[in-house]
Amino acid sequence: MLESPKPVAGKDGTTILVEDLFFNIPSRLRALKSQNDEYSKILDVVGRYSIHSKDIGFSCKKFGDSNYSLAVKPSYSVKDRIRTVFSNSVASNLISLHVDKIEGLNLECVDGKVCNLNFISKRSISSIFFINNRLVTCDPLRRALNSVYSNYLPKGNRPFIYLGILIDPASVDVNVHPTKREVRFLNQDEIVEKIANQLHTELSTIDTSRTFKASSISTSQSGSLLLSGSTIQNEEKGKALRQAQVVENSYATTNNQLAGVKRQENKLVRTDSSQAKITSFLSSSQQFNFNESSVKRQLNQPKAKTNSHQPQDREEETSAENEQLRDRTSNSDNKLKELRWKKQKLDTDSTPNIDSGNYSPPVSKNGYMTVPKERVNVNLTSIKKMREKVDDSIHRELTDIFANLNYVGVIDEERRLAAIQHDLKLFLVDYGSVCYELFYQIGLTDFANFGKINLQSTDVSDDIVLYNLLSEFEELSDDVSKEKVIGKIWDMSSMLNEYYSIELVNDSPGSNLKSVKLKTLPLLLKGYIPSMAKLPFFIYRLGREVSWEDEQECLNGILKEIALLYVPDMVPKVDASEVSLSESKKAQLIDKKENISSLLENILFPCIKRRFLAPRHILKDVVEIANLPGLYKVFERC
Repeated sequence: MLESPKPVAGKDGTTILVEDLFFNIPSRLRALKSQNDEYSKILDVVGRYSIHSKDIGFSCKKFGDSNYSLAVKPSYSVKDRIRTVFSNSVASNLISLHVDKIEGLNLECVDGKVCNLNFISKRSISSIFFINNRLVTCDPLRRALNSVYSNYLPKGNRPFIYLGILIDPASVDVNVHPTKREVRFLNQDEIVEKIANQLHTELSTIDTSRTFKASSISTSQSGSLLLSGSTIQNEEKGKALRQAQVVENSYATTNNQLAGVKRQENKLVRTDSSQAKITSFLSSSQQFNFNESSVKRQLNQPKAKTNSHQPQDREEETSAENEQLRDRTSNSDNKLKELRWKKQKLDTDSTPNIDSGNYSPPVSKNGYMTVPKERVNVNLTSIKKMREKVDDSIHRELTDIFANLNYVGVIDEERRLAAIQHDLKLFLVDYGSVCYELFYQIGLTDFANFGKINLQSTDVSDDIVLYNLLSEFEELSDDVSKEKVIGKIWDMSSMLNEYYSIELVNDSPGSNLKSVKLKTLPLLLKGYIPSMAKLPFFIYRLGREVSWEDEQECLNGILKEIALLYVPDMVPKVDASEVSLSESKKAQLIDKKENISSLLENILFPCIKRRFLAPRHILKDVVEIANLPGLYKVFERC
């Protein structure tokens, strides 16, 4: 070109003719797709410029066609132009976005149209950004605005964004992309933040009502669907969202057909942690009802001589040999008490004389007696510090997993492993470790307000004598060492009874420690009593492992020993081909496994869901073993 270009008026305006595009660049020529694809791209660019260019008319048609694919009149407003280019559903759900001039950031102004909160579109419309009247892309700005919309629009919806931005040209870098399609500018982070904050402000001011479309099945024979819109006020928005989610789940197949969207099976949560199983409403003989006979039966189990240096090994052995958690067929002791109570009411016309000693309080169907007692407010500084320590160690994500779990089942009773599901993931949990932390937290919460498990009975009077319980330990073979352990516990008997509901009695006159008996244990969780096979270890560790000198260490140590007592026993695996085990022994172990499974499903894990605060140090005891998207990658179905 020899001279600078000069404007020349044409008869019908300016006509630009392009022929044989890229004829001498074969690689670029091959990159061109079909005529329809290229025409759709041209139509998209023309449509976007027609939205931004005010008072200018645009028309576009394919060569040889009589009808225009796009026709925008010069008098059209921005909203009318958007309606013409895209659709009425977009134009009818728009709000204005404006940012004034900011001197320090070289920003002149920002004007545009964005969608409101009623806009619903599964089809993604790429953001329209004009910077200094050039159609460009700006990924940081797009991501920031989409992040704002993610807090307002339902999941899966795509927003519509059109912005015209004027910035000092010296601050704009157009050499980011070879096609000059993408740009960057000075003070980009600050400008993007200003625009995003203004969008957040605009959306928050209109977040008072929302329109949802809910599908319903018509009662007509044609079975057509009726789509109805209803406006829900802000105070009912949460309820409406939940109802809309229920409708969407109920008619997922129909909605997917209407929207043309394939349901993502690999991200579909098929369980609801808030729903209970139907078996939880049934009265089963396997339910863990507390009664005195179950305690007596456990205490009457034969005991073996134990080496105190290996308490864990002994615990595993005795848990397989001695424990029988519940009598699944008999409640005779409680029924006998009820019959006596009824007979006493029939034989006397007046109220029973409680002081006479003949009065027996009525026992409920599950073996519990309700004793009127006001709750004690504990103001001990040591207890408050222990509670604060538990609060500080909470792991939020792990606590949420336990609060919304679905119990799957026991995996290994010997290693105390169970499977739980949360959302799309399956976890393997050491329920022994979890139960230990649970009962420790229950002990802290209900400190000095425990119920009582009554162990005192003429049939088992010898089994609850501390001297006899400690006789199982070889380390305490002489009377002096046993009485030393018993003496520590007996000296603190009043404190144990007041704070922990551990009541000790001495039937012999004087200071004969050989006759000290354990009368009651603390009841931490209604419907569950600990294994009586652990009583010897509980007494042993109470006298040998607890530091009685320091207040906080003492109270904390006793709570830990009680929590250890309440941890479910390990149950060894039963080999059907094992010759050394008798049939009765095998049946006993199988029955114990069933009891453990019922205990975990019906009592312990529901309690874990309600009140367990997972500490960080049990992360090692919870392992993710599978997740649904990962399984779909391998099997393509589940």
